[in-house]
Amino acid sequence: MDASQLLWEKWHQQVKELFPMLHGHQQKLFALLVLGMVVSGCAVLQRVAENIQQHGWSDAKMSSIERRLERFVANEQIEVNTIWKAFLSQVLPYWQGQKLTFVLDYTPYNGQFTIVYLGLLVHSRVLPVAWTVMPQQESWEERQWAIVARLLDSVCMLLPQTDCTLVADRGLVGAPLVRLCRERHWHYVLRVCQKHTCRRQLGKHKTWSPWSSFKSFIHKKGQQWYGRALVWQEETIETFVSACWQDEYQEPWLIISDLPAGKQRLATYALRMR
Repeated sequence: MDASQLLWEKWHQQVKELFPMLHGHQQKLFALLVLGMVVSGCAVLQRVAENIQQHGWSDAKMSSIERRLERFVANEQIEVNTIWKAFLSQVLPYWQGQKLTFVLDYTPYNGQFTIVYLGLLVHSRVLPVAWTVMPQQESWEERQWAIVARLLDSVCMLLPQTDCTLVADRGLVGAPLVRLCRERHWHYVLRVCQKHTCRRQLGKHKTWSPWSSFKSFIHKKGQQWYGRALVWQEETIETFVSACWQDEYQEPWLIISDLPAGKQRLATYALRMR
């Protein structure tokens, strides 16, 4: 038996174990679809069907395989959320008790909608674990922070007593996100904008500076500051700040975290760039 056929048989068996709520025909099509996408490197069903046929995972003609996949994808009885939750409930507990880093990010698409997603950082990959599609132009019943809370909770229930850190960029950062992390006992490493304001804790007497923007003390390459600060005048939080403009950066990195300030916080945020 060649490696390709062995891979197919092992994966087909695993799909049966992961998704017992699907009947046998659906399990086979699901396994073919996923493996075909992985091998072809795309989600175009014609390309997926071609690879399935070439590897001999189905005896049907390529056009027939494509039609079967189309019917499977269009089947309204296949509930994506139900299948995904079943998948996460069996996969995520593998990491329980470990130190985990999650990335919160969003991807706009064609001016029509935005995908807000939460992903688990594993080596050099971010594996998506929860997401929501939001329209850009239409009104939306659910507010942004309620959506983020729901995404976080979908992970928390499967990873109790696990040391989790959330990393996010400027577009999704604010005092509400810090509160969401604190309520769930997650660490946070979040980047803020230069225009945001803070009061730094200075000197051995730990006095607070007047309110000023981050740009007032980090405005050229080579500058850095690490310490405790009060951030945001409107919804003030006390946190650690790691601010640095290294030569290789096009602009400064301004990181807030519940963890002590230092270059390690910059390194944690840099994991998002992978």
